[in-house]
This record gives sequence, structure tokens and C-alpha cells, in this order.
Amino acid sequence: MTEGVKAFHVGPLVGESSDGHARIFAALPENTLKVGEKKLWGRVRWRRDGESQWQGPLRFRLNGNFDGSGVVVLNGLQGASRYQFQAGWVDSEEPALALDWQNIPLGYLQTDDDQAAASSFVFGSCCYRFVGLDGHIEDDRGDKIFSEIRQRASEKPIDFVLFGGDQVYADSTYRLGAASSLKQFHALYRESFSQPRMAQLLREYNHYMILDDHEIENNWPARADAHLWTSKYPAAIKAYQIYQASHSPAAPLNQAGTYLDRDPDRFWYTFRRGPADFFVLDARTERVLSRWPWQRRMVSDDQEAAFVEWLNTDTDRIKVLVSTVVMFPEQRQPFRGKDAWEGFRHQRQRFLRAMANSEADKLVVLSGDVHASLYAQLKLNNGKRIHSWTCSGLFWPTALMAFRWYRPMLKLPGLLRGGWGQPLGRVTVPGEVYSRDAFSRVTLDEQGAHFELFDRRGEPLPDSSQRIQW
Repeated sequence: MTEGVKAFHVGPLVGESSDGHARIFAALPENTLKVGEKKLWGRVRWRRDGESQWQGPLRFRLNGNFDGSGVVVLNGLQGASRYQFQAGWVDSEEPALALDWQNIPLGYLQTDDDQAAASSFVFGSCCYRFVGLDGHIEDDRGDKIFSEIRQRASEKPIDFVLFGGDQVYADSTYRLGAASSLKQFHALYRESFSQPRMAQLLREYNHYMILDDHEIENNWPARADAHLWTSKYPAAIKAYQIYQASHSPAAPLNQAGTYLDRDPDRFWYTFRRGPADFFVLDARTERVLSRWPWQRRMVSDDQEAAFVEWLNTDTDRIKVLVSTVVMFPEQRQPFRGKDAWEGFRHQRQRFLRAMANSEADKLVVLSGDVHASLYAQLKLNNGKRIHSWTCSGLFWPTALMAFRWYRPMLKLPGLLRGGWGQPLGRVTVPGEVYSRDAFSRVTLDEQGAHFELFDRRGEPLPDSSQRIQW
């Protein structure tokens, strides 16, 4: 008897991969499973490009405690290879004699080539969607740019997609109608990640994600009180764990590497791709705010120590720090705020001094948040250079374009100062600052880096792009 495989409501979404495994996330239609129900309903099959024989199908568990979602880990993959796969579900835990996959679209994933001389990926952040008071996305404007990303990636292959924060806006209408309950956060992710153009991109390329403030609320935790800490925050974080962290390296696997072992203890994580090492900061959930500047923390002491250890390991490799908020350049008064690294100068000073003192000399910082895209360079006092690439936002309505005039707000050129006012180095922005919808392709190799910017129609923006040498 042949059983028809049904499509997931969210996903399949291809997450992190190594040279031997990959994670795939998916979620059932809403309310298919009740809280407490766990069913071995997921099915996936896969094959290398060019092969005719499918491997699998592999069954995997879907969990009503996690909004009917699950993560399947494919093991035994070959490095430096592209795979096709199909993933769907059936309402039976028993293995079927035959499955009919005709209604399930193909997905693709890429395993790592640890001997590759270069790594190329799409980077962007901040995809606003107007969510009405009924909880539904009102139009498809925020979804269109994902078709352009996919088109550019098909013309010039990439290894993965890196989303640098604000993948959803829980407060798209500020406090009016903002998500606050777990049900509302689940609905927000379901609406956002199932939009057709984004859904196609999610199943055709590996993805790495990290949260910023709008996954919770604007400038979190600036106005957090006891009520928000105990109501909104747990709901936002639970939804983030399900839809973003679960398919990332932050979510630990069991010892055999075959399934998710438990909820993550932290959201920051590291990964490697080709010649580059990536440290993806959690710059939002570990913050310590204080009236005393030297006591303010963007990240915990443990995360800071892990960064320094990572920085000083394999120092001949390219080191990429992913920070959802801008490390430099700073903004002029009166535009200067406390949400980005300029509000945490003492800890930023320690990060930059760690980079200055490290033997690593191929240093890149990727950031988002500010709804503007630009390249900046920091020349430290010892002559070492740090290259910053900011790309934001993927979509931001024209009516809300507060950063249209972002460059005049920047303190340029100028000294970057530490916590007690000591000069750390000089910042320059040699290219144009672009303040409309955009995405970027970043290519890293042993000679240097190429930061390419594209507008919402996929047209290149050479005046804002930059090619550098180490």
C-alpha cells in the first residue's frame, strides 16, 4: 500500500551542516499535535546530486511541546557535496511499504569542504513585516527580496545564508498588538517563515541565524520589568529556540549526534566553513545594564572568555565575529545611543584589545540592526586592521526609513575610544552608505574579502561594496 507524504506548514528549513552531517527543521500544521503529544511522523529521504538512488526514508519525531516541530539530523554525508532531499509527514508511526513523494518539493543542502580555499555566503538582517492586529501579515513586500537572493545564489553558488538578527518583528506596530504570549510568538514565526519566497530559500540553502531585539521587543531589555521578564521574555525565547536555535550549533546533539539532546544552555555558537571560523555572538539575552558604564555588559563573562579562546585558536584562519549590533563606527551626538556597542565601551575595549593582541590578523566583524549597509575599517593603535561589514535591512518600509540619512549621523573619520576615553584606533568609511533594502554576498579567501551589496531588485551596488586584502 502506498501512503502519500504531506507537506509541512513551516519548512523544511535547512540548518547548520558540517562535512558529515546536516540538520533539517520542520513544523506540522497548527494544532495537529497537542501539547504533550510526540509522534514519529516525520519522513525524509536524500541523495547526492547526480545520483538516482535515494537514501532513507528516515523517520523523525515531531513534538507538540515545540509547536508540532522537529529537527532531523542526517549523518554519514560526504563532505564538499550538494544533496537533494525531500521532507514531509504522514499520520502514522509505522514504516510504510511505499511512500508517494509527488507533492513534496525538492530541497538542497551543502556539506562543508574543510579544504576549500574560499567561502562565499549571503548575509543580511532585519526583515520587517507588517503584522496586523489580527496577527496576520498584511502584504508580501517583505517576502520579495528572498527571490532576488535565490536568483543571485543560483548565478554564483554560495555555501550558506547567514541572517544577522530581527528575522521576525514581534513589535511591528510598536506596543500596539505586539506579540506577548507563546501562541502569538508561534503564529508570528509560522506566518513569517512560511511566506512562499522565504520558504523556498529556506529549503534550498543551509542557514545560520541569531536573534536580536525585535525577536522580543525593540531595544530589549531597555524597558524590561518584572512582568516582561516573567511573561513576554520566556514566550519569545521559547519560540526562538524552536524556530531558530534548534537547527543551529547552539542546540546540543546527543553523544551519537543523531538527535537534539536538550534545550540550549546558551545561544551564541561557533562554526567553520572553508578557510573561515565564525563566532556568532548572542548580543541580546545576556546583557547587564547599569548606571555605571564600567559595569555594563553586552555579553556574559563566559561568552567573552569563549570569544578570546576562539580568537586565539588556529590563528592562521580567517576570523569572523558576527555581532547583531554595530561595533563601529559610532554615531555623532545627539544620535548616539546605548543599545549598540558604543553603549558598552568598556567591554568593547576588551574585545578590540583581544583582537589587537591576538596572532590572528584576518579579522572581520559582520553586523546589522541599523537599517543601513556600509563597509568600515578600524586601524588599531598597533597597526592591525579590523574590517566591518554592516548589511541591514532586508526589508524596511519607506514610511519608517529613519536611517535614510545615516552617513551624516556617523562620527567620521574619527578616533574610536575605549571605556575611559583612551583612543583604540581610527575608523574610516571609504565607500557609500546605502540606506535602503539590501542584501549582500561575502566571499572570504586567503588573499582577502569581497563584500558585495545588492538592492532589493538584486542589482549590484558597487559604490557601497568593497574588496579588501588582509
